[in-house]
Amino acid sequence: IVEETINEKDLTIEHLVGGNLASLPDYPVAGLSGHMGSHTQLGIGHNDNWTELPDGMLGIWDVPIGTFYGEAAVCLMDHLRGEPILLKHLSNVREGDIVILGSSYNDADDFPWMEGSTAEWLAEEMKIQMLCVGVPGISWETKTYAPYQTNSPSHRAMTGNNIPITYPLSNIETLTQDRVFFMSLPLNVERMEGTWVRAIAIEEVED
Repeated sequence: IVEETINEKDLTIEHLVGGNLASLPDYPVAGLSGHMGSHTQLGIGHNDNWTELPDGMLGIWDVPIGTFYGEAAVCLMDHLRGEPILLKHLSNVREGDIVILGSSYNDADDFPWMEGSTAEWLAEEMKIQMLCVGVPGISWETKTYAPYQTNSPSHRAMTGNNIPITYPLSNIETLTQDRVFFMSLPLNVERMEGTWVRAIAIEEVED
């Protein structure tokens, strides 16, 4: 059973598994969203309520499995306490990378946060493969409550360019290398625009 629900904060759509339980009174889960815990999301089904989105957006079930694994740039932002993440802070990002953002901060007031212009640069100029975010640690979205056309610029930049967003991730600050192999394979369930992942970063072992 999959039931559509609306997130009142930004009007994104999420799908609950086991949401309508009238026919299954003994089912133990009241409603479980694919956005609970570490997950991957794309635009189709999730951002359908938004205006000014491009044609050709895809769902998780539409993109090749190779979208969800590959070389990744690890970007630790502990030097940006409560400051915006700008292009100059992402010098290790290469075109086509998966980008992993993290910090060791636990207080939201201390989180480095991503400017919409930075998200657009990553998506449109660097053509990154996937955005992966440590939470707590990074505030990756801004302007959630802004009017349409200007709301949620990071969300728009990524899903509008068919770049998956994977979060909330943990233990990013324990990585010792700024490049890793990363994988986070989602369930392939049509209409589930956000599905759970087990995220794994593999560091190269030096002899």
